Amino acid sequence: MNRRQFLRYSSAWGVSWSLGGLIPSCAQAPPKPDADRAILQGLRIIDPHAHPDQFHHVRPSRIDKTSTLRAIKAAGMAASAFAAVGDLEFFRRSSKISYYSSTKAQLQRIHDLVKAGKVKRVLRSADVPAVVNPGDPPGAILAIEGGDPLDGKSERVDEFYRMGVRIITVVHYRNNELGDVMATWRGLNPGPYNNGLTQAGRKVIARMQEVGMVVDVAHAHSTTLKDIVGMNPKPLLDSHTNPCPTDDLRRCHRQRTWKDMELVAKTGGVICTWPFAYNRPDQQRRTFLDWAREILEMKKRLGMDHVGLGTDGGGGIPRLIEGYRDVRDLARFVAAMQEIGLSPEDIQAYMGGNVLRVLQQCIG
Repeated sequence: MNRRQFLRYSSAWGVSWSLGGLIPSCAQAPPKPDADRAILQGLRIIDPHAHPDQFHHVRPSRIDKTSTLRAIKAAGMAASAFAAVGDLEFFRRSSKISYYSSTKAQLQRIHDLVKAGKVKRVLRSADVPAVVNPGDPPGAILAIEGGDPLDGKSERVDEFYRMGVRIITVVHYRNNELGDVMATWRGLNPGPYNNGLTQAGRKVIARMQEVGMVVDVAHAHSTTLKDIVGMNPKPLLDSHTNPCPTDDLRRCHRQRTWKDMELVAKTGGVICTWPFAYNRPDQQRRTFLDWAREILEMKKRLGMDHVGLGTDGGGGIPRLIEGYRDVRDLARFVAAMQEIGLSPEDIQAYMGGNVLRVLQQCIG
């Protein structure tokens, strides 16, 4: 992604939230002294959506250090997703490299990290360690954000499974052969809408669950989501989003309506929230306390079993919760959850317990 494309993306968020006063960068709080990270000890932290060290880019145009191997290890994280971007060439406006070839090249970089002993592949839920000792390589859950490299072919599910992929996000920012997106990337035409999950999409999702993969519905349009839920799937994952205060899909952009989150919860699934910040007349999301209060409301309306963490670290979130610099600052977030009265059991469920349950039921 070049600088111009990134600026267009940032503008998209700005336009989307302009009426609500998206937080300008100058409003970010200055870095504070590190919180006592001992608060994270004993928590099995699992991040089901991230792009650590921006591994998917050979030369990223914008540096995002919110999820790095160094920070992941310092936070004592048990496992993190390493999400290849399935439609990366779409953002580059390139047709020289296929989505399939681009994704395989990105996944190879994770295999190189495994060979170097820097991460350990998570192929089964039992591969997620209960205790992370200093110096241990963190678990790496191979994922693909956007099912574009499948080209609608269910047999490619088997190929990527053999490569170690255990999570696939059905769509990203392009209406692909499987379904439709919930939001567009400014300046890029997502292509014609399918009006829901396609026949190819049904076959792909059925095959994913047969071989043992997690179906991630992040970025999926409400109609596509409803069609997936209608297949009576195993627990679904919505890996990075947060609640929208209205049911008007046109105003929600990448936020989920309560109705859609209830659908995910009914499958036994988990909706994961991220450190994205903004300020609107009907909703403020700027501080760790705002983020924590949101979880408390989700607990009341959805049940604590259906809420989890998904940072999208390395994904270039336009604005971050004040004081959040990288995953080590999850210590501050846990302190905020404690402050509003969430129990130790609630916090463990959110930080990784619920995602682990989905992994157990989906990948074995």
